[in-house]
Amino acid sequence: MRTHRGFTLIELLVVIAIIAVLIALLLPAVQSAREAARRAQCVNNMKQLGLAVHNYISAAGSFPPGTVSTMADPTQGIPAGLSSWTSWSPQAMLLPYLEQGTLYNAANFNWHCCWYGPGDAINSTVYTTKINAFLCPSDALAGEGSVVSYTANINSYYGSIGTTTTQYPADGNTSGVFKLYNPTTYRASATNLAELTDGTSNTIAFGEGLVGDNGRKNNYRGNGMSGASPPAGYEMLDAKQNPAVITQALQACNAYWATPTLQGDATGLKQYLGQVWGLGERGFTLFHTIVPPNSKDYPWHSCRFDSSCLDCAMEGSSFVNASSNHPGGSNFAFADGSVRLIKDSVSMQVYESLGTRAGGEVISADSY
Repeated sequence: MRTHRGFTLIELLVVIAIIAVLIALLLPAVQSAREAARRAQCVNNMKQLGLAVHNYISAAGSFPPGTVSTMADPTQGIPAGLSSWTSWSPQAMLLPYLEQGTLYNAANFNWHCCWYGPGDAINSTVYTTKINAFLCPSDALAGEGSVVSYTANINSYYGSIGTTTTQYPADGNTSGVFKLYNPTTYRASATNLAELTDGTSNTIAFGEGLVGDNGRKNNYRGNGMSGASPPAGYEMLDAKQNPAVITQALQACNAYWATPTLQGDATGLKQYLGQVWGLGERGFTLFHTIVPPNSKDYPWHSCRFDSSCLDCAMEGSSFVNASSNHPGGSNFAFADGSVRLIKDSVSMQVYESLGTRAGGEVISADSY
C-alpha cells in the first residue's frame, strides 16, 4: 500500500511566500485601477461643470458671478438689507444646467443662502441637498457629509478668482474668471467671454479642493486658518505684481500654521472648507491660483489675515489652494470646457498665469 507524501514545512512556506508575492503585486494594480476609475469620474464631473458654464453663458451672456448677494432682510432695503457674506454661489446658478432644475426652482433667490436669519430657514432644504456632481470620489471626506454644526452639503470644485489677494476688492473685480461682490453695495458683476483675452483654453475656471476634516483638529491639508499676521502691501489684484511680498505673506501663513496653539484651537483653525456648495465665498466654492496644487511648501488649504477675527470663516482669505488625492496632480476645468490634470510640480509663475484671464502670458502646454 502506497503512502501519500505530505508537504514539508519548507514547501508550505514557499507556497505561502509565492501567494504573498502575488498579493503584493496585485494589490497596487487593483488600487491603481480603482483610483483611475475615481479620477475618470472626477474628470466627468468637471466636464459637466464646464458644459454647464457654457450653457449659462448662452442664456445669460456672461459667466455666473462668483458671489450672488441677495437679501438677508428685504424689509431694510438696499444696501442695508443685503447679505454681506452669505451670498449664493456660481454652483447654485449652474443648477439648471446640471439636471437640477427642480432644486434651482425651489431656491428663493430673493433671500440669502445660508446659516442665519429668515433666509436660512427658507433655503436650507436647497443648500443641504447632496449633489454628486459636486463631489470628487477620490476624497473620502467629501462623502462623509458636513460637520455636525452645519447642516450643509459638500463641494469639491471651486471657481477661480485668479491671483487676487485683496480681502474685499473695492469694485469686486478679480484677475480670474469669477468676480466677488462690491463691499459697499454687496453687488457682484460678472465676467464675459470678451474679458478672457488670454483665451478660454488658457484660463482656469474650476479647480479641485480637499474638504475640511470635520473637526478632527489635525495638521490636515484640507484645513485652513484665520489670524495670520500679514506683511505690508500683501493685498493686490494680481499676485504677480509683487512676488516678493506674496512670498512673505505665504511664509507668514506657514509660521501661523505651524503653531501648536492653532492646531489645538478650533477658533483659528478652519476645518469646514468646502462644506457648503450654496455659499459663494472663498474657501467654500471659490479659490486662488497662486499656490500650486498639493504644494509641499505650503501644506494647508486656506489662509486669512485677520487676527481680530479668529472666529471668522474663510471668505476673506487671501490664499485658498487647490488640492486633491489624485497621484501627481489635480484636475482643472478650463474656461473652454476642457479638463486637464495640472501637475503638482508646476511652477508658481506658470500656475498663476493659467489663473489670470488677461495677463498676456504665453504658456506652453508642456509646462504644466
